[in-house]
Amino acid sequence: MNNSLFSSSNLFPLEHPAIGIPSHPLQYRAIGVVKGIYKPEEGVLTKGVLTTEENYSFSAVLLGKTICTVKKHINLEEAQLWVVYPHSLPGKDELHFQIAGIYKPASPQNPPLPENYFSVRGEVVYSSKSREKVVVKIYHNNYPLRKGAPCFKVELKGKIPNNRLKSFFTFSARLEGKYLVIQEYFNLGLMAAYVK
Repeated sequence: MNNSLFSSSNLFPLEHPAIGIPSHPLQYRAIGVVKGIYKPEEGVLTKGVLTTEENYSFSAVLLGKTICTVKKHINLEEAQLWVVYPHSLPGKDELHFQIAGIYKPASPQNPPLPENYFSVRGEVVYSSKSREKVVVKIYHNNYPLRKGAPCFKVELKGKIPNNRLKSFFTFSARLEGKYLVIQEYFNLGLMAAYVK
């Protein structure tokens, strides 16, 4: 992957301008764009299934700010570029998507967004080279970082160097089938101890 596609700032390696540059180097997030068809459950617009062009299906929910847009402007029979927040479901080897909006292609001045691109930034809490699995813990940025703070996890497919637990990583990943596959990563260092 060509590094020239990503942020020009050394503080934010691997970040694509079209997805938005983090507000500070250690900002947590998991966000991406998926092309597919969202089919709501019968009688419930906000809960349904997002099926990709490769015919892989994911449980999904519409977040509040997206509901009005979908009701008034979106043909749900057609594939859309959905902005999503990925979560790994506890105890299950599958992803769940929160749909946050519709992606509008960047201006001609910005490089195009790679297909099925995801930005994942957070604390590595599990890594196995043999299983090609990395688990990233992501805290909500509007809460103080302390023990018990609200968080969720995202599972990535790929490898990173050994002995990197409790380090803050930024990943660029791509949705391939049912997995988020690591394309590139950058280690931003060990996390500070939690505030008690």
